[in-house]
Amino acid sequence: MTSSRLLLGLAPSPPASLPHSPPPAFDAHRCSFSLPAILRAIVCVAVLGGCTTPTQQNDRPVAPDPTAARASDGADDSASNAGPEPRDFEALASVQAFRALQGSLDEMVDVILRDARTEREASEGMRFLLRTLAMSIDVQADGNPVAPHFARMDTQARKVGGDNPDAEYDLVVLDGQRDYVIRGQLGSVRHLSFTVMGERNARGAETIAYYNEQTLGADDEGNFTLYLTRNEPAGRNHVDTRGDLSSILVRQYIGDRSQEELARYTIDVLDRDPEAPIPYSTDASIAKALVGTRFAFEALSTLHRTVMPELLDQPNRFVRANSDDFGADISSSDNLYVIGAYQVDADEALVIESDVPDVRYWNLTVESRWHETVDYRFRRTHRTLDDVVLEPDGRVRFVLAHGPTPHPNWLDTGGHREGFLTFRWVGRRETRPPLPTIRRVKRSELEAALRDPH
Repeated sequence: MTSSRLLLGLAPSPPASLPHSPPPAFDAHRCSFSLPAILRAIVCVAVLGGCTTPTQQNDRPVAPDPTAARASDGADDSASNAGPEPRDFEALASVQAFRALQGSLDEMVDVILRDARTEREASEGMRFLLRTLAMSIDVQADGNPVAPHFARMDTQARKVGGDNPDAEYDLVVLDGQRDYVIRGQLGSVRHLSFTVMGERNARGAETIAYYNEQTLGADDEGNFTLYLTRNEPAGRNHVDTRGDLSSILVRQYIGDRSQEELARYTIDVLDRDPEAPIPYSTDASIAKALVGTRFAFEALSTLHRTVMPELLDQPNRFVRANSDDFGADISSSDNLYVIGAYQVDADEALVIESDVPDVRYWNLTVESRWHETVDYRFRRTHRTLDDVVLEPDGRVRFVLAHGPTPHPNWLDTGGHREGFLTFRWVGRRETRPPLPTIRRVKRSELEAALRDPH
């Protein structure tokens, strides 16, 4: 399980070094099969067009190609329009890293097609890969420790990697060679946390610091400041970055989007003149970003294989988990989880019941086989503590089915016969979350089953 770095809202830091062996040589014919049409177009344009005509690299002008074709009087039109012959930049680390990313695209398509059980899972899996690649690009390829910014991991349509649909996630790529300061305002969300991560090693990316809404030291108006420096400022929230530093993952857990105000935060480099130009990109820096993108894409695309896949073989039951089970860089120290798999046919329903612990936040999420919450803004696939009706005895009950049911806490499978269920709880580390129960009943018998809680 610790080999998966992105479950429940994690974007991994890129590996510290590039792979030692180059990927197989590029084959242009690969753009004609396997990849979805849009993905294929992206790869073909990037590889066959944009990557072959750079004019400058590392401040060194590219000399004119003496072998470039020249038009001449009476020459064949096709020859005169051929343009300059492509130069050989294949040895560039960035080109090699892109080739490896291209290979991963086809490989992950094959993974999805092998593991899908229905036509819906296969077709949604193609879109899932596109969204996963897009998120990996947003948070890794576009990250810049010299001029950092918080990149939103989800969008109005994208909730992949086991992300909480009642949450917002941001990630910023950093390094330990610079000093940073984060300034922000808590807003009114139920939970806000900053997980500061070091460089990746054989055990994964370790958490080197963790702050939440209770430990950020905000003033009476909710304003806070967090320093990440090599020398400790007196009397400040401070993370010592003399060891290693790779990224920060920010989680905002929301009880009611219509009522709560999101937190706001920015990051600046302390030892950089904001008016000074940033250094030019280098082959090495672009290659590292591409390697990080590929790593994130592959990890996200295979979560269903690496995070408790055995649950699908024993559906309609839950198990407890926390950061000790997933690895510290997957789950923050005050996040507790109860995870299970569901299986329900079109003429059935699942009655899910649980005690409600005394915690700051909790919600329940329905995910596809690929750990994606499909159509999360428009489909009832998740509920929070602010969006449920409790039973007279204080317990909470949900009904999961293919489409709406009369129960006030109904949930929709999104058209899937099986997938994953995730309860999230935010509370004290020693809290032992309750283990919900699941009953599988016929929809025609649902009313009677709800009258009889046993």
